[in-house]
Amino acid sequence: MGGEGSAEHDRWLRDALERHEGPLMRYACRLVGDLEQARDIVQETFLRLCRETQANLDGHLTPWLYRVCRSRALDFKRKEGRMRELAEDVATPFVSHEPLPDYRAEARDDHAAVTRWLSTLPTNQQEVVRLKFQGGLSYKEISEVTNLTVTNVGFLLHTAIKTLRGKMVEA
Repeated sequence: MGGEGSAEHDRWLRDALERHEGPLMRYACRLVGDLEQARDIVQETFLRLCRETQANLDGHLTPWLYRVCRSRALDFKRKEGRMRELAEDVATPFVSHEPLPDYRAEARDDHAAVTRWLSTLPTNQQEVVRLKFQGGLSYKEISEVTNLTVTNVGFLLHTAIKTLRGKMVEA
C-alpha cells in the first residue's frame, strides 16, 4: 500500500476515476440492469483501487478495473438471484455534433436498432462486444476480464458482428 495518501497516488486515482468511471458505469449497468446498484458496484471498484498501488497495476489498470467491476456485478446477480436487462433510458444515446435533425433522427433509430439487435445475442457475445466497443478494451484485456482465451474472445466477437451485420442487411 505504499504511496497511499501521496500526491502522486491521489493524482493517479483521480485520473483513473475521470477516465474509467463512465465506461464502468455503462458496463456495470448492462450487467446488473439497475443504475443504483451499478453505482454501488463502480464505487466498490474504485474503493478497491484506492487500496492498490500504481506499481502493482502498471500497464494493467483497465483490465483490472473491468475484472473487479465484473466480479462485483456477478456477485450482486448471484446474491439477488435475478438478471434484468438495462432499461433503454439508461443507455447513453448517440450525440451528434452536427445539429441536423434528419441525421440525428436516423442515427437515433440506428442506435436503437443496434441496441435491440445486440440484446438478442447470447450474453457472452453481448459482453465481449460491449467491452470491445464501449469499453475500448483489446482482445487480451477482454480475455483477462472474462477469463476466456484470446481466441475465444475473437471467435465471440466475430460471431456477434457477423450476426449483427446479417440483421442490418435484413432491416
